[in-house]
Amino acid sequence: MPARPGPAASHPTPAQVKIVGKLAQGLSTSKAAAELGLSEGTVANQMSHGNRRAGVRHRHALVHACYVTEQLPRPEPTASPPGGIDDTETKILWSLALDGTYAEIAQHCGLPHDAMKKRIRALRARWGAEHDPHLIALGWMFGVLDGSYGTGGDQVA
Repeated sequence: MPARPGPAASHPTPAQVKIVGKLAQGLSTSKAAAELGLSEGTVANQMSHGNRRAGVRHRHALVHACYVTEQLPRPEPTASPPGGIDDTETKILWSLALDGTYAEIAQHCGLPHDAMKKRIRALRARWGAEHDPHLIALGWMFGVLDGSYGTGGDQVA
């Protein structure tokens, strides 16, 4: 997967990090907005700007970037993930963390696009993840992800 460092990558603002934290907890955009007293449009706009500031394209990569840079407190490690995790799922999770699109991840993992999407859905279901940003947070909690590969501008694991 090609590296995509942002030309002027910087850290998201504290307000953007607050929103990222809510998404990492598994809250939807609407629930995060309600908890923070913001409109859904403001949350979406802030996430778009936060992605741009961090040099990533997706919210799931922004969660990872905020953990790597320690803007968000890293989750306390827990026991092994429910049902374990195989090598392909680990590769998929790292590819998500490092800002891969579903098409790029499928290609990187040597899977048909539909099969890769099914693997992500199955992993979300097994771990109880609400969406991909939450899946990244759980990846950190289960010790599958860490700061060893940096953020979306770095190489894929």
